[in-house]
Parts: sequence; C-alpha cells; structure tokens
Amino acid sequence: MAAAANKPGAVHYTLVVFVVLTVILGITNYMSFRDASDKFVEYLKVVDENQKLNKASRTLDDQIQALKNQIGIKLDLVDDPTNPNNQATVIAALKNEIATYGKDLAGNNVQETIRKLRDGVDAAAADRDSKTTKVGVLEKELLALKGQYQNQVDNYRGKSETYNREKQDVIGSEKEKIDAKIQEITRLNSEVKDFQIRLEEEKDSREKERTTLTNDVAALETRINFLRDKIDNLEKLSFEVADGVVTRVEHSNSTVLLNLGEEDFLKTRMTFSVYARDNQGVGRGPEDIKGKIEVTRILGPHISEARIVDEDLYRPIMAQDLIYTPIWSPGLVEKISIIGDIDLDNDGRSDREQFHQMLAVAGCIIDNEVDDNGDRVPVDGKVTVQTRFLVKADVPDLADALTDDEKEKSKKVNLQYKNMEDEARKNGVRVIKLNDFLAYIGFHSKRRTFLPGQDRPFALKSGSTSVAGSGDPMDTSSNGAVSGAFRKGRQAKQDVSNGATSKSFGGGDGQ
Repeated sequence: MAAAANKPGAVHYTLVVFVVLTVILGITNYMSFRDASDKFVEYLKVVDENQKLNKASRTLDDQIQALKNQIGIKLDLVDDPTNPNNQATVIAALKNEIATYGKDLAGNNVQETIRKLRDGVDAAAADRDSKTTKVGVLEKELLALKGQYQNQVDNYRGKSETYNREKQDVIGSEKEKIDAKIQEITRLNSEVKDFQIRLEEEKDSREKERTTLTNDVAALETRINFLRDKIDNLEKLSFEVADGVVTRVEHSNSTVLLNLGEEDFLKTRMTFSVYARDNQGVGRGPEDIKGKIEVTRILGPHISEARIVDEDLYRPIMAQDLIYTPIWSPGLVEKISIIGDIDLDNDGRSDREQFHQMLAVAGCIIDNEVDDNGDRVPVDGKVTVQTRFLVKADVPDLADALTDDEKEKSKKVNLQYKNMEDEARKNGVRVIKLNDFLAYIGFHSKRRTFLPGQDRPFALKSGSTSVAGSGDPMDTSSNGAVSGAFRKGRQAKQDVSNGATSKSFGGGDGQ
C-alpha cells in the first residue's frame, strides 16, 4: 500500500503540466512585452524626427515669406522651373521690375541694379565736381590776367605822363625833340590801345568759356536731379518694408498679437500704423492706413501684445495685416529732422516735448530741428544722408504775422525751411508733412482739450442724432445737453423687469 501511494498520479502530472505551461506563458509574455517596448521606442524616434522636419519646414516657409516681404512682391509661387516666363512667380515679377525701372542701368539682379544706379549718381557728381573745380581754376587765371594787363596799362600810363612832363620842359628850346617825343607818345598810346583791345578780347573769350562751363555744370546738376528723382520713384514704387505682421486679433478686448518681441528690441508704448495684407507696400500714403496700434506687453522673443487705438470701422484689422513705423528698425537708430510748430491735438499749444518723448520711446533721434523761436538746434546741424525724413510741421506764413516779433520769427523759420529743404534735396532725404508722419507711426491723439472761449464743436464720428439735438440727420455734433440720469434732484428709481417678452420677439400679449 505504501509503494502504491508513492507512485505519481494524475494530480502530479496535471501539476507538472500546469507549471510547465505557466513558465512557457511567462516567457511568451516577457518576449511580447519586450518587443512592444522596442516598437514604442522606435515610434517615439519617428515622432521626434517628424517634429524636427515639421519645424524645419516652418522655418523655411517663414524665411521665404520674410524674403517676399523684403523685396515687396508677395506672389504665392516663387519659381516655375517648367515655365520660366510665368509672370505669376516672384522671380519673374522681380526681373520684370528690374528691366522696367532700371532701364539702361538694369543688372542681372536687384543688388547689381542698385549698385549701378548708385555708381551712375556718383559718376555724375564726380563729373560735376571736376567741372566746378575747372571753373574755379579758370576764374583764378582770368583774375591773374586782369591784374597783369592792368599793371601794364598803369605802367604805360605812367610813362605817358612822364613823357608829357618832359615835353613841357623842353618845348621852348628843342622843337625836334618835342616832335620826337610826340611820336613816341603816339606810338605808346597805340600800344596801349592794342593791349586794351587784346584785354577785351581775352575777357570775352574767358567769359564765353566760363558761360560754357556754367551751362555744363547746370546740365550736370539737372541730370543728377533727374537720377535722384528716378531713385526716389523706384523707392516710392517699392514703398517701405513692413516692420511686422499682425498674427492674431482679439476684437472682444480690442487687442492684437504681433510677430515682434524682445529679441527684436521692441518696447512697450511704441505705436504702429496698420495696412491690409494685400497692400502693395506700406508708407505710400496715409489713405492706405486702416488702423493704429500701441504695444502694451512683450510676451516673448518674437511675440507681443498691442491694443487697437484707432480702426476704420469699414476695414477692421485682421490677421496677417502689415504694421509699419518709420522711426524704428530692430537694432538700428533712426534719425529725423523737423521744422515748424508742433501741435499734436490742435489746442493752440506747443507739444514739442511730447513729440520728443514719443520718438524717444522708439529710439528715434532728432538730428536737428528748428525750435519754437525759429533757431536751429544744434546751430551747426545739417540734414544728411543718415536722416530718414525731413518732417514739415506748421511753418508760419509771413502774411499772417501781426507783430514785429512774429514777422521776425516767420522770416527765420521760412529761411531755415528753405535751407533744410535744399539740404534734404541734395542728400536724397524725403520731405513729408507732420500729419502724414504721425499717421505712419500710428499716433492717435489721446485727448480732446476744451479751452474757454473757443467755439470748437465736438463732432461724433457716426450714429444717429438725438431728438434733443439739431434734428438734422447729417449734423453729428453734440448739443452739450446733460443726461437726465446725472441731473440733480432726480428720483432714485430701480427699474425691475416684469419678465414679459417684447412683441417684437413674438411675445404677443406678454404671456
């Protein structure tokens, strides 16, 4: 019985099979888990590579868009290898612009064309300077010849007087000698006349040569002005390059997001003018401006928030709209010159200090200006090629001056304006009005000032006229009436809704 009990039975075999199956199942699960883990690691690598490729693609697309913005041609297709003459590509359009406006000085690319135009202007200026130098040398030679011939005339005149005195001394005793002296005097007088004739002929010749050189200089100056106008027209056709782009608009709180930030040296309180995304360049004229914004927060290296300070209700600001200001460039210091009285809010008072502060926020420098007294600051200041704009504010009219001080100031300011305008013309600096300049930089007056004694109606921009007003639907001026809600003695009354629905919305009898 004992031997029979020690023999393995069905239970033992079942247990062995169960253990073996358990070991096999554990090994199988371990191998499956290991294979899944390896697959997951490979999946993560693929996802990471895909993210890198997407980031590189976005970077290349941003660079292409920035290049389009820089050259001012924003067509969708950059190049068409299958059709090189396709005018709907950026490259073909750029070549057409170069050939059209570069003409004889057009190069193979934009850089070569601009350099040729610059070389043409420099060559004309050098030729003009050479002619001017030659005129100066000839004038000096003419003066030297005048002095030389005058000395000869004086010398012969002195000799003639000497001979006349000798003639008077010997007239009584030596008639033959007197006759001889008379002949000598006659001969000398003839030589003097010959010298005078030669002098007049030389003067005429020099005058003709000077006139010819003067005409050559005038022709060269005309050519230089033509080339300068041509360059100005080219720049005007391409306008200015936008400083940034509106990336997002929040109309609920009148704010926008910009693609500029801390690494672009952007500062809060800076203002920009806003243009439509399809605008053919910016800075062409204030009529293209659809709104104005002011930077309120810097959110990152290339992102910031700005509030909308002015907007055209019929052309609201949208994403991808362009922003621009002429007084700020990332990492650069812009310079402007200004002349005239500065009154930003039309209250009759000078806002020169506020204007200076507004430019200082954007890092813009006034290299020279004419102050409220008509004096240039600094005294030796000049409009140079580094000057971005000559801003013309309110230059007083001499006819409007009443007192002697006002007339003197008006004369000084107008003389300074003429000088600064000539300097701007010679250095290719653009002259713009103060109102246009303020529109370009996105300036918006923050107050409406009331001065006692002034009859200045405060006009409403749009909307219907109150029945308490003039009654004329075209008259949008306020009548100055105070709402009954703010009058003294009004009854404090709490209006409570009765829960009834207006008949206009299907409420019927109010049930």
